[in-house]
Amino acid sequence: MPSPVMAALKDVGDGIRLAPLWWRVGLDQTASRFQRSILGPFWMACNLLVVAFALAFLVSAMMGVDMSKSYPQVVAGLLAWSLVGTAMAEAQAIFLYNSGLMQSQRLPLSFYVFLHAQKAATNFLFQLIAFWVTMLVLRKFAIPHWTLIPALVVILLIVCIQGFIIAIPSTRFRDVAYMMSYLVQLLFYVTPVFWTADHLSPKARRIVELNPFTHQVELLRAPLTGHAPAMIDWWWTLGTTGVLAVVALALLAMFRKRVVFWL
Repeated sequence: MPSPVMAALKDVGDGIRLAPLWWRVGLDQTASRFQRSILGPFWMACNLLVVAFALAFLVSAMMGVDMSKSYPQVVAGLLAWSLVGTAMAEAQAIFLYNSGLMQSQRLPLSFYVFLHAQKAATNFLFQLIAFWVTMLVLRKFAIPHWTLIPALVVILLIVCIQGFIIAIPSTRFRDVAYMMSYLVQLLFYVTPVFWTADHLSPKARRIVELNPFTHQVELLRAPLTGHAPAMIDWWWTLGTTGVLAVVALALLAMFRKRVVFWL
């Protein structure tokens, strides 16, 4: 009989092998969500651009920053947050949303986590297209730095790992779902998504740099605006990924068989 850790690793391997299935299911679920809509997933992009305009106006008014310079940074920050933060907020419902499928089909738990990551990546893609089109119209387009591709890979890996860490306890304790909504809102305001740490004191800036989400957002925002991320952003993000991977594997090994009974 395999050990719980080996069984957890096998679950992940089985989920990877089912990539064609969760890829197709994710596309179908995204399409059905926007059924009979003309713009479809681009509605999320419209929301991103409008919110970014309001926040950029606020930043320019409060900090005296030129809005033409702050708007690209704010949009890129919100775009990065759609993977870093929003996907984390939605992770609490991974198993609950797919409860019917889980109770009727025997699929690995990782299948539903990868399905969640696929939908997050699809939403990000539509928002990314809208971001580039908007920057072209405003004549603020910057050629993305090549590090955007490995940064996306790392962030999507974190999305998958966080999916296990959040979804498993959320299925057992429904209060976690409510807690996550408040936690993500708090993280949004204390993470430099629509503001920068340039105007902070050195002491406050050091505190902001201890926030791992600061580095995850910058890892995407920098290449989106044509710059290479700082090495500290890579080290922080890769270190966070390693720690979270150990926690996720432990949770999957301990509670893999129980999740379906908690639905």
